[in-house]
Amino acid sequence: MFIHLHGHSTFSFLEAIGKPAKIAARAKELGMSAIAITDYNGMFGAIKFLWACKDEWIKPILWVELGFVLDVTSIYPIDQVGNIVFLAKTTKWYSSLLELTSYANTIWVKGKPKVDLWAIRSFFDGVVCLFGGNQSWIGKMILRDESREKISEIIRLLQSVLGEYAVYGEIIAQLHSENSELERINTYIFSLCQELGVPCVVNTNYHYIKKSDKEAWEVALAVKDGKKIYEMDRRQPVWNFHIMTEEEISEVLITNWYTADQIEKMIANNVALADSFDVKVALGQTLFPNYESPEDVKEIYEKMKDILIENID
Repeated sequence: MFIHLHGHSTFSFLEAIGKPAKIAARAKELGMSAIAITDYNGMFGAIKFLWACKDEWIKPILWVELGFVLDVTSIYPIDQVGNIVFLAKTTKWYSSLLELTSYANTIWVKGKPKVDLWAIRSFFDGVVCLFGGNQSWIGKMILRDESREKISEIIRLLQSVLGEYAVYGEIIAQLHSENSELERINTYIFSLCQELGVPCVVNTNYHYIKKSDKEAWEVALAVKDGKKIYEMDRRQPVWNFHIMTEEEISEVLITNWYTADQIEKMIANNVALADSFDVKVALGQTLFPNYESPEDVKEIYEKMKDILIENID
């Protein structure tokens, strides 16, 4: 059964809708044994998602989609700042992902949190990354007509930092007939991954739960962009970004001229990757450090506490 490794919840803050609990419930309803949430720029919904997956008896895949550049100290045109998806395979790697995400939110490029190769090398302790789609770093390189040699070099650099078997190409299962840029990116990435021996996974990059939720999602996008729903220049995505079934994904890929063997292999890669994840996070306890304040601070606190109580009485 297909497993989604790339998608977004309401914790992507108006870029997506769908509470973690409802996402987990939908995955269980569709017979999926696991699902990932890869929210933009933060892991704010992680604990809610972990509880929800525990209640549904499915595996949670932990996650984040961050902005990525080669060097945060350099200046980049806006069309060169793309994203990359990181997934944690073990509890230790999950902790590294938290550190990497915290770092990203202290370093902003073009108004958004970003990481670079130095940050990945410094903070990671084993994560998996996916590259693909219109908003990805590699996707934007393809659209800029960067040389195949340069794009291959970036992938090799990621492999040198994360490990040879921790870097995956990503094919986005949306109709090519509705977006020529995605067709170009998908075709290029699939060919390049075959050439470099890099495995490919397939995702829809879901942003809402059911197909019927699309209108509500468009309202959220309009609110974020300061637009009215009736304004024609608001964002109006043509694709379906719901949590698709395996049959729906296969149908899209067949329409995009992928062969049955290619589709079967990509779906198998999704499942194998999901099976390799084993993140166990202790729930129901406080993990903040125990900070011992100086004695004089405690004295001041006790004195002020008594004064406050007297005033309340």
